[in-house]
Amino acid sequence: MLTINPRDTGFILLDLQQLFGNSNPVVLEIGSGKGRFLIGSATERPDVNFIGIEKSLHCHRVIGERIAKRGLTNIRQINHDAFLVVRDMLPDASISEVHIYFPDPWPRKKKQKRRIIRPEVLEQLRRVMVPGARGVYVTDHEQYLEIAAPVIAAFFPSEARTPAPSDPPRTNYEEKYRAEGRPIYEVRFRKPG
Repeated sequence: MLTINPRDTGFILLDLQQLFGNSNPVVLEIGSGKGRFLIGSATERPDVNFIGIEKSLHCHRVIGERIAKRGLTNIRQINHDAFLVVRDMLPDASISEVHIYFPDPWPRKKKQKRRIIRPEVLEQLRRVMVPGARGVYVTDHEQYLEIAAPVIAAFFPSEARTPAPSDPPRTNYEEKYRAEGRPIYEVRFRKPG
């Protein structure tokens, strides 16, 4: 089963070892877009398992086609709201890395409660991350960074940085924004352990 659909199965707690058929480390990407990071990483790291959560059904389908075309067996996809998936489906201390690239900044005041970087999400991420797990949040939206960085720091030791020009772009958005000369902001965080 490469795709898990909570609309069919309900929000069941996943047994990741059973789901992947091995006990390899599991990497979580929230907001996989069209899958550049997810597919590239799964190809480069066949001994690591990947879960990609993408809310857009169109993007979810695009990723599924790309996974099938490449015959990748170390990716599982979930098409749903990331907070609910993390809260209700991921076991304690089960994730070794968390990647969040260019989430919607929801700039309008009324919509900001929908941002993925908020206390209740970070509390759940801290719960599901193994001790020593690392995470990265990347945005091109400076105001979102200014709000998100202290929220992340309240839950994890963290460090803000600017990706170097020599750092390869991880997503299509990052490649596009760099070509346009937009600044990219990054916060790296880790769970002590």
